[in-house]
Amino acid sequence: MSIRQAAERVVLARPGPGLLHAAVDAGLDVWVVSDTAGWPPGGALPSPLPPERILRADFGDAAALRALLADTVLAHGIGHVLYLAGDLARGLAGGAASAAEAVLKDLAPPRPGPAGTLPDAVAVRRVLNQSRTSAVRAEEARTVAEAYATAEDFPLPVVIKSADVYGRWWTVPVHDRPGLDRWAERARAARHGAPYLVEELLTGWKFHVETLTVDGMHLVAGITPEGDAPPLPEAERAGIRATVRALLDLVGYERGTTRTDVLVGARGSRIAAAVEPDRRRPGDHRSRATAGSGSERGTDR
Repeated sequence: MSIRQAAERVVLARPGPGLLHAAVDAGLDVWVVSDTAGWPPGGALPSPLPPERILRADFGDAAALRALLADTVLAHGIGHVLYLAGDLARGLAGGAASAAEAVLKDLAPPRPGPAGTLPDAVAVRRVLNQSRTSAVRAEEARTVAEAYATAEDFPLPVVIKSADVYGRWWTVPVHDRPGLDRWAERARAARHGAPYLVEELLTGWKFHVETLTVDGMHLVAGITPEGDAPPLPEAERAGIRATVRALLDLVGYERGTTRTDVLVGARGSRIAAAVEPDRRRPGDHRSRATAGSGSERGTDR
């Protein structure tokens, strides 16, 4: 989330260690609003912050938090208020995110709609394959019958992606012919529409990559393993960060938060899905924009 003023100055609202390190490593001029005496989380700061830049607030008091954020932004000419929804939600009652959003609405100048939102699964896969970034075998189809025939030709197993009448994208792994029959039946019953995307089923360990983008600069705030995925060496983590940033650059993503699922297997790391958590409707459990396939471990169902 951001407020446009002076791009090099930022205030981080209750940052987790990933966001804090990413902001400092990116060379941003950082202020922090924290609610715990034990901050920073996980130990020492990535680089010294002057005491006057570490502000304390009661995150259970939305009005007080809103006032502190607004005063800090105005007093120091700060360009952005940054937070990850997950950081604010951990261990907190509701209200912290709404307070930060209220500051955005009050202080941000008028601007057009979201800049460079993630496109749909078909467009993202097309961009990735054309750029040879995280390329996977994929074919587009215009009807359920065409998607069915395409899946048979791959051969199985595959992943099929399609959008329902509400614009929600569904990612379905199909392992065998009975599974393909079930997919076709459900897609017709739910009135899924074209285009359909049939992709190879990726295998490997799944990692969730959280990013926050400010004016086209992508901060990688965390790489979290799913399930029993093992820790990755730094060289592998650096490759994942580069791949995710490349995706966001390719689609022209300018601001907001994303979560990208990356599969790491024998053929290297590949993007499995990308979503904008802050753009999902209540009750929407499917990706509104996905890129890539599900996996044998931790498939997005």
